[in-house]
Amino acid sequence: MKAVAIVGLKLFAICAVAAVTLGGINAITEPVIIQRKAMELEQALNELTPEADTGEAAAVAENPVVVKRYPITKDGGSAGMLLELEGSGYGGEMAILARYDADGTIRAARLMDNSETPGLGKKAENPSYMEMFVGSGSAQLPVPVRKDMLPAGQADAITGATITFLGVSKALAEGADYVRSAAGE
Repeated sequence: MKAVAIVGLKLFAICAVAAVTLGGINAITEPVIIQRKAMELEQALNELTPEADTGEAAAVAENPVVVKRYPITKDGGSAGMLLELEGSGYGGEMAILARYDADGTIRAARLMDNSETPGLGKKAENPSYMEMFVGSGSAQLPVPVRKDMLPAGQADAITGATITFLGVSKALAEGADYVRSAAGE
């Protein structure tokens, strides 16, 4: 009985030291991670709206995909909207930033935080990947949400990462619908 108690105390001490160490490391790294994410967001906002001004973010509560909206102005007038979207990919939730014209046309998009598979789904982080969506989103040219809506070369490029493509495309399509309905208000 005494030997079991000693082993139990040793295991407790090891677990306590590990928990305190991990807590300390988290306390040190968490502010750095938050700061890095804020810098990445600011950089992405500037890249998506280089010739325009991005306004303050407003939370969107009534839409499960659209998280925040940023008004875009140029020369004092409205130049569309930038949306922070939440899509669902193979690795879980994906954060997407997308710039839209008032008619829902996608002008630029960028995949932000994600846990997609390296070599497959991670290809969506490349700016060239998002080019397949640019110009779509209006009522006349919907966002491609199926592989058969893409040209053959682009459809081949998403092979192996279909779930990532569906998550990105459906989020972008929902964003286009949101912008069109907001413009009609």
